[in-house]
Amino acid sequence: MQLNDIYLAGMASWLPPREPIGTGRYEPGVQDEYEWESATVAPDGETVVGMAVRAGEAALTRSGVDPADVSLLLHAHTWFQGLDLWTAASYIHRELLGENRRAQALDVNQQCPGGVSALQLAVDHLVADPGRRAAVVTTADRFSLPGLDRWHAEGPEFILGDGAAAVVLARGRGFARLLGVRSVADTALEPMYRTGVEFTPVSPAWQGPISAHERAAGFKDRMDVEEVIARLNRGHADAVHGLLDDAGLTLDDVSRFIFPNVGLSMLVDLVKPLGIDVSRTGWELGRTTGHVGAADPFNGLTHLLEQGELSVGDRVMLVGIGSGFFWSSALVECVEIPEWAPPG
Repeated sequence: MQLNDIYLAGMASWLPPREPIGTGRYEPGVQDEYEWESATVAPDGETVVGMAVRAGEAALTRSGVDPADVSLLLHAHTWFQGLDLWTAASYIHRELLGENRRAQALDVNQQCPGGVSALQLAVDHLVADPGRRAAVVTTADRFSLPGLDRWHAEGPEFILGDGAAAVVLARGRGFARLLGVRSVADTALEPMYRTGVEFTPVSPAWQGPISAHERAAGFKDRMDVEEVIARLNRGHADAVHGLLDDAGLTLDDVSRFIFPNVGLSMLVDLVKPLGIDVSRTGWELGRTTGHVGAADPFNGLTHLLEQGELSVGDRVMLVGIGSGFFWSSALVECVEIPEWAPPG
């Protein structure tokens, strides 16, 4: 989808302190292969929705958008949000939008690509009615035992970091114009993250750590590894090249690419077929935070702005990838440096 007047008006991250990887967590040589430095770890008493609210408040303040003008709030997440039989989006709506009684509040649970997918849904919402002025996307996760071991749940390719991010979309004004959004699906790969486990009436996470790594490893008995790799590469290429084709651009027209935060050797596997160097990605931040669920693309773009690494005219592609299997991509062009960011 190509767009005309939808902009990023504000965005923000909220990341807790880093905990160094340290020694002894992985087999010898593994740390050299993936080159993680640390992961963001929320302190005791920190709630996941509290992190989302702080990011959302900062993004709204930076945007200058009146909460009364927001007509949709979407909250993306990958794991437990603090309570059962409850919607995190409603809590965040109350905290951010107060007495705004016409803005819908919905949770988006699409795992890792959920942040960019929620961005696309918000774009669709605004495009569908010219009278709609603004939308908010938040995302937050907190990973902890006994349910998840952040260091080993998905193997050394991923370590899991806590944190939150938020984006405010507005019609007609903002620091970055949305050039396009795109979604790609391949649900033939859906069993990858449930192989070897049965459906249960309640979550077994309280009994001990969930191992997504073991589920994915077992999937090789259901589908040939070469076919899995081919499908993953095809979806990834479609999300990136298809969006560029829609916008009439090439890889050389994009300054930076923000992918999910993965270990270095896995990131190299992602970018090599595209002909992109790691220096054009968000690896500098990602290696210090770990994989912060659906927030990675937003955290990466916020970091580039806050570090003064973007200039007017720079284009950035945000890519979400995750179980399902889904790829979501968005392309933005910086049209001004916001006052909360140093000049590039």
